[in-house]
Amino acid sequence: GVRSMVPFLQNTAHLRWLDLDDNNLQSEGFNLLLRALRGSPIKNLSCARCGIRSIEIDINNCFPQHLTFLNLSSNFINADGCHGLAELLQGGGARVSTLLLNKNEIDDDAVAILVDALQNNKSLKELRLRGNDGISNQGQILLLKLLNDISSIKATLLSNHTLECLSLEILD
Repeated sequence: GVRSMVPFLQNTAHLRWLDLDDNNLQSEGFNLLLRALRGSPIKNLSCARCGIRSIEIDINNCFPQHLTFLNLSSNFINADGCHGLAELLQGGGARVSTLLLNKNEIDDDAVAILVDALQNNKSLKELRLRGNDGISNQGQILLLKLLNDISSIKATLLSNHTLECLSLEILD
């Protein structure tokens, strides 16, 4: 599993893209992977369909600082998992510009966690949330307010102007 890859991952100087889609990493393996990639030059990490539920991110100790693309689609990430992602999005020098969370278990509570984390985020340009059936109109409104809160002039000015691409299904 991931444990056998750790020495390689900790000593790689040239790896920029790691695609581990369709491997049964689960949360423990994914969190171990993040720690192993801590000092690596990796920019793109894809772990779709890997059985991930929770994410433990200690921005100061275990996150790859060069990572700009993270695909966690088709896992089991819910509000609890979004707490870890919030750590990533709120700072510590992380530079993730693309975050794919399609087909997870994200609901309105999880959206609220992500929106809160994105209020002052200056790196995320693309967020994909398609196939998260728990996102209702309330969650969609939270996301749209993040992009352009028209409740006041000040709120409009304080909206997130970094996020350029938001992908989700519009409900009737």
